[in-house]
Amino acid sequence: MKKRIVVLAVLSLFTISVVVFSNTLENMEIAFQIRGFQDVEYPSNPDFGFRSSGYQEDFFRSGILKKNENSLYDIKFQTNKKGVITLNNIDLSSWIPTIPDQFHENEYLTQIALVNQEWNRNQVAFGEHEFSSDFKKIKRIDLARNCLNSYLWEVMAYTEEDNKLLPYAHGWFNFPKDVYQELFLETNQRSFQEFAAYLEQWKTAENKEIKKELLHKEMENISVTYKDLSDAMYPIEGERAKKINEIIAPKVFTSMRALQTDSTLFATFSPPGIYEKSSPRKTELGRLFQLDTLMLRKSKLEEDGLLLHEMEIIFKDKNGNRITKLILGGLDFTELKALSEEEAHMGWQNSMGFGNHSFYESYAKHIQANAKNNPYYAYLTDENDNWLDSHQIGIDGPLLHFDTESKNKIHLWLLSFERHALVGHYTLEW
Repeated sequence: MKKRIVVLAVLSLFTISVVVFSNTLENMEIAFQIRGFQDVEYPSNPDFGFRSSGYQEDFFRSGILKKNENSLYDIKFQTNKKGVITLNNIDLSSWIPTIPDQFHENEYLTQIALVNQEWNRNQVAFGEHEFSSDFKKIKRIDLARNCLNSYLWEVMAYTEEDNKLLPYAHGWFNFPKDVYQELFLETNQRSFQEFAAYLEQWKTAENKEIKKELLHKEMENISVTYKDLSDAMYPIEGERAKKINEIIAPKVFTSMRALQTDSTLFATFSPPGIYEKSSPRKTELGRLFQLDTLMLRKSKLEEDGLLLHEMEIIFKDKNGNRITKLILGGLDFTELKALSEEEAHMGWQNSMGFGNHSFYESYAKHIQANAKNNPYYAYLTDENDNWLDSHQIGIDGPLLHFDTESKNKIHLWLLSFERHALVGHYTLEW
């Protein structure tokens, strides 16, 4: 390959950055700008009261993305404190929305799988020995593709105080478009432009029938008893403690049932990735008011000794006019912890979609959870099995754990839009 040097001016979120291609693709380096927010600029920041006493509002300055061999990348984060933090040889393809192998012959499922992966948060944590840093106080670095569009990403640094890891700095940046689209092509063998209208800007997909035969092999029913515990209040712990102020309406409530109404409003997550209350997010949570049926199924055929389960939960609204089905499948119960209800925030959770990564995970877990063959799925339908947009209804996904008293009893909680609240609590026992 002939040597070449091409300089391009690229408009980032906040300023002009310079993209430099030098020698070969393996030596490609792209610079991008990173911005922080002053507290006065971000009054709805859920980290207020939950961050380091030495929190830096303007810590990150810029970044450099460099491609190595085998599609691995280095990302160097330059700071305003005369030091750098570097993630070395990370596989960025695992952040890219990925078509599940079984969907390649079904364009509709391909589309909504990509849409749901793109428009759900995936934040990946790198431990102290998984990055290099000029700052001894920084113990963890997180890299997030947030849930707004393909190019809005975030970087977070954490430090330790009182035996807790707390946010030390937060930066927002535009991931370089050319690299993103190249990674998409490499990962899916499909052009990004085929799906750009749905991934670059939100565009609601059509409500078509979900072909369940593409999601799993033959299943058999398990007899269960179940309860709806939504008349109680959820525990204000973990993410819910940070985000309770993002609930706009109702202003006062003492149960999850009070949130199961179309009048419930949440703070909106807006570009470049911040919460704001000026345009509240509407919901259709009234669809969950009555639990009608809860069914549990298991795979008839175990592959590699892995037994997977599926739940189907049917709801009716207060007047019985709207029927809504929630299907959760590809569930590996060996991943679930036994927790008390007060510890529910530590349970297994994932977003709505097909083959999704979880909202938060370690880099090791992130690499293992390949969306091409991840059996997980979670989606909503109407009574005719036509897909419903979970973002419009206001559900982000399930949270699951075993009961501390019985290994045959599972707690299912429903995460609201942006996980601000828990909007339903159910138990099933077999």
